[in-house]
Amino acid sequence: MSALRQIQARAVSQRRFRLSGIISSRLSQWHWRLLAALLLLAYIIQDAAGIRWEWLAQLQTIDLYKYISGACLLIYIGWQWHIFLARQRGVKIQGLLALHQRSGAFAPILFYLHSAQAGYGYLAILSWIFFANIVVGVASPLGIKIRSKTYTASWVILHVLLAALTVILAVFHAYIAVYYK
Repeated sequence: MSALRQIQARAVSQRRFRLSGIISSRLSQWHWRLLAALLLLAYIIQDAAGIRWEWLAQLQTIDLYKYISGACLLIYIGWQWHIFLARQRGVKIQGLLALHQRSGAFAPILFYLHSAQAGYGYLAILSWIFFANIVVGVASPLGIKIRSKTYTASWVILHVLLAALTVILAVFHAYIAVYYK
């Protein structure tokens, strides 16, 4: 093996090690699911109660902050689609799936940094579809160890449908936000 190929092989091995270090955690599947559920519940409670962090509320009134946080949230949503696209290309997704699930637990925080309120009209629909997809993600058949083919197929269809609706509405929202400013 040439020296260049050995260096490339070592680099790939190191990337896999780092990814596995991120994925492997002392937290169990249930802990990640509980974290996602608690963060989502906290978001809903603070929105319903009108609780605000003043410094964040001030930031969220600045157009540049809204654009940057919205772009970060849209990039995050697009990155979460990476698992679907990888699966379509036939890539082994075991490590990606764990990373997808764990990073999904932090979705309510990213949403909160962009907006502390669910919004009105189509923004409320976007918010609730996004939140519903988090709940569906928590109910993944892999995590709750349901082996029913019907449940698994229904779950995948619902999860992908909600994710697709989220992308469509998020892109529409980004277009409206930029176009009308």
